[in-house]
Amino acid sequence: MKNYNREELLKTQELINRMDPVDIAEKLEDLSKEEVAIWIKLLNKDLLADAFSLLPRDKKIEIMGSLSQEKIMSLMKDLEEDELVDTLQELPANMVRKLMNHFIEEERRPVINQLLGYPQESVGSIMSVGFIFVKKTATPTEALERIIHSELDADRLEQVWVTNESLVLIGYVNLADLLRNRNKNIEEFMHPINSSVYATDDQEVVAKLAFKYDLSEIPVTDSEGRLVGIVPVEWAIDVMHEEYEEDLGNIHGISESSPEHYWDKSVFRLAKDRTMWLIICLVTETFTSFIIKRYETLLASSVALAAYIPMLMDSGGNAGTQSSTTIIRGIYTGEVEFKEFFGVMFKELRIGLIVGAILVIVNIVRMSILDTVDLGVTLTVSVTLLTTIVLSKMIGGILPLIAEKLKIDPTIMAGPLITTIVDTLVLFVYFEVATVLIGV
Repeated sequence: MKNYNREELLKTQELINRMDPVDIAEKLEDLSKEEVAIWIKLLNKDLLADAFSLLPRDKKIEIMGSLSQEKIMSLMKDLEEDELVDTLQELPANMVRKLMNHFIEEERRPVINQLLGYPQESVGSIMSVGFIFVKKTATPTEALERIIHSELDADRLEQVWVTNESLVLIGYVNLADLLRNRNKNIEEFMHPINSSVYATDDQEVVAKLAFKYDLSEIPVTDSEGRLVGIVPVEWAIDVMHEEYEEDLGNIHGISESSPEHYWDKSVFRLAKDRTMWLIICLVTETFTSFIIKRYETLLASSVALAAYIPMLMDSGGNAGTQSSTTIIRGIYTGEVEFKEFFGVMFKELRIGLIVGAILVIVNIVRMSILDTVDLGVTLTVSVTLLTTIVLSKMIGGILPLIAEKLKIDPTIMAGPLITTIVDTLVLFVYFEVATVLIGV
């Protein structure tokens, strides 16, 4: 352990207290236990709380075990409700009970218990209960007074929610508008609510609304329309990032079993996460083997046919993945819905015909220059390529819609699954066309 003198400690204190909480959290992950203990003593309590909330589970447990009771009490107090809930969800049950009983203020426990009751990855599990609201009959001066006397962080005071007399959410006003319109009624410059979410909704809904309406905060209401919480846009961005990583893994057939970093996972854990979809694909590819065996005589009579199988299968898989990716993005942004099923299918049909025709022309030119095959093989490959592209585009377009309707993550339908379906379809079409045009 490095020995610090007083001057070095003061310099370190000044330096780390100017750092961003994100950078502090990253640094704390790399420091030794002894150095972490020094940093905790030197950091101001607000920065420590912000950085602590960003740490991975194992590091949180390690730090909690090294803190004094007084420091734990201070840390729990400085964490916002949503941050505290996230932390409690990650800690062992015995530690959670100890914190709830001895270190979390009694008046906060009902709210904490309520938030803990929401399922993980629900809106309720990420929302904040720290917000300001006024009734529509309030004056701008009264609203400003509430802001001045609030203990919320400054970034939570830029927007004030407005309710009717029954506390039903009807709109919001910005801090700047309150300052500019002190002599007006709040209703005159209030922004109406475009949309809200329920605490039980999937957190992905928050990201969609933030993107669609360009919101800085997303209101969370109960079944009666009363405001129960808010989700700041920066948290919605975090959700977008999480969903992106999850979807990317699904598309490529990777099941991430935990949020640990790459270098923190053992090779066995990583192997397990990646194996399931490969096994599924391996088993389903049995169908392609059956098809090839069924047409062994045809392949034997025209060996040239075998050379074009990889190209046709790759083209079909890539075409299907292109369509599925586009539709998944449309579903995510709210642009495409299941009710447009036939519209999507018809559009992908037309896209497939155009793309397929272009690829057929390019392939005929390529085959005429590079390959010496008879007309029957050229026609077989061309017809199969056109059919494959059209069908792959349609399949890639409608499978995500079907998945969304069945409440299945659409990204699961992408990548390995679409490729497997298309591969089987390509071989069947290829050999059937060859049977007609070439014969046995």
